Amino acid sequence: MSVPTPDRYGEGLHISAEKVGENDHFRADYLLRLRMGLRNANWWILDDKAKLSGCLMVREALGKIIDEFGIDYYKQATQELIEEGRREFIKRVRTTMVPGTYRGLTMPVHKRSHVPSVHPLAKNDFIDLVRQEMTITADGRIELDYEGSTGWSFHPFNCAPGPMNGGFWITLTQLLDYDGRVNDGAYLAVKQYLPEGSIVNASCQGVATSLAWWALIPIFANIWRLIGISSYARGFTEEILMSTPTCMVGVTGFDQFSSPTGYNDFEMAGESFGARGVADGLDCGSPIWNSEGIQGDAEVWELTGPNAYLGRGFVPDHQGYGRFRGGSAWQSLWMVRNSELVNVTISASGCMNGGVFHKGLFGGYPPAGWKCLWATGTNVKDLIARGEKLPASIDEAERMLRDGTITAEQWYAGPDNQWSPNLRDGDLFGVLYYGGAGYGDPLERDPAAIEKDLANGLMTVEGARAAYAYSGDAGATSAERDARRRARLARSVPASEWWTAERARAAAGDVSELVHHAFARSAKLSDALVKQYQAFWQIDEFPYTETGEPDFSAPAPVGFYYPRSSSRPTKENLS
Repeated sequence: MSVPTPDRYGEGLHISAEKVGENDHFRADYLLRLRMGLRNANWWILDDKAKLSGCLMVREALGKIIDEFGIDYYKQATQELIEEGRREFIKRVRTTMVPGTYRGLTMPVHKRSHVPSVHPLAKNDFIDLVRQEMTITADGRIELDYEGSTGWSFHPFNCAPGPMNGGFWITLTQLLDYDGRVNDGAYLAVKQYLPEGSIVNASCQGVATSLAWWALIPIFANIWRLIGISSYARGFTEEILMSTPTCMVGVTGFDQFSSPTGYNDFEMAGESFGARGVADGLDCGSPIWNSEGIQGDAEVWELTGPNAYLGRGFVPDHQGYGRFRGGSAWQSLWMVRNSELVNVTISASGCMNGGVFHKGLFGGYPPAGWKCLWATGTNVKDLIARGEKLPASIDEAERMLRDGTITAEQWYAGPDNQWSPNLRDGDLFGVLYYGGAGYGDPLERDPAAIEKDLANGLMTVEGARAAYAYSGDAGATSAERDARRRARLARSVPASEWWTAERARAAAGDVSELVHHAFARSAKLSDALVKQYQAFWQIDEFPYTETGEPDFSAPAPVGFYYPRSSSRPTKENLS
């Protein structure tokens, strides 16, 4: 899979629902196809065999139940378990959430015009807008409506109903249905409305979807926030849980054993988590997509690919501030080892190039931004030969590159998604991961919690003062916080005055070109955002008309089945 691919045809190996074996064994032609089409086929094959083994275990256990109790008993039992799951899910929703409609907006920012070698279709900058409405019904069902989202684009982050249902399922099992007995009963009490042709339902032939996670993660991070708001309204603050963005390091080329390689360093599965409504986020917790958080041993990753760790550690002041802070960010720096041809892809979920999607809640701050680094043609091996100091972090490597201690033919350090030039033995690459989002007003943070972070090296004194008004002792901190609250009030204006002042800009469409295009692309598919915008600003004309993209239509898939989304009932259908 190529991260910058603009369409399905460049995504690599696709294996749909097809027969790949018989008599409990994979067919030889399937295994050969994997070995011919994948750099690290052994990993795929091992994963497939593990899944097959799990299916055989389930079949054996199921056979024993049917042999002992009969098929009718089994059918009745499964029906009862699913119905129990549905009822328990509805009960939990009615207990912990408040009926109503909750709105959110996610705007993944894509910037690829800076990448020197990328397909012309993908070499552009734009924003995908995902409009979200979560409805909690009085009888305990959850409906998610994405009407008003922009259309699919030339990138592999588009979604289809399958990935969207998967993202919703992960949300349900981590936030609402986490008792270990989850089954399809919960699905019977939820529904998603995914407009066809949009980024959440890219139902067009040739659309790339291989990295749908990069849209799913920011989309459902916002759903987590909406669920948290509803839980807060019902008084269940302990149920509030904020998510964390995901960063990825993909390595390809040739490994230290001169074999083709291609893999993601899955230490990202231990990224720090967002704050809860009652506690700080976990430092090195788990991402939104996998609750079994684990970084993996550095030594094992060094055996996996042509990279040696120069450092892996926490980054001070790099978490979402709040009454309860998000988990602290950490960073890893690698040196290419024993390979003369390595290329790395370093990117963040939602193509985070300045956009903030993992927002804090109730005054909590989003996490500080991510950063990546690569440097090719370095003198690092010369430093090693002379016994001189090596960098142990991205920040330190950047400083040494800037002051000339490390020289390089080319290098980059910053927040733009990167596809490095070819790297070789002694070159550098690394990533500074996100921390978690914060919860609550930072000025309400317990000074004892601040001092604990200072003692553990997770904050600096300067950072603590800037974020929390920490001044060294209880009296001075309290006085500084009171002063900042007064300053907030002095800067604030009534909402009605703000609305009046901004209305002229809203009517004229006085926004950046990328935002203008995003609004216009939304209006191209639906009038949902248009009506909301006009109603809020009390204007007659929607000022956004230029989409910034060619005016064309792509055909829907034909000749085979593809998943369809539920459609929200119209007034005509209900009458």
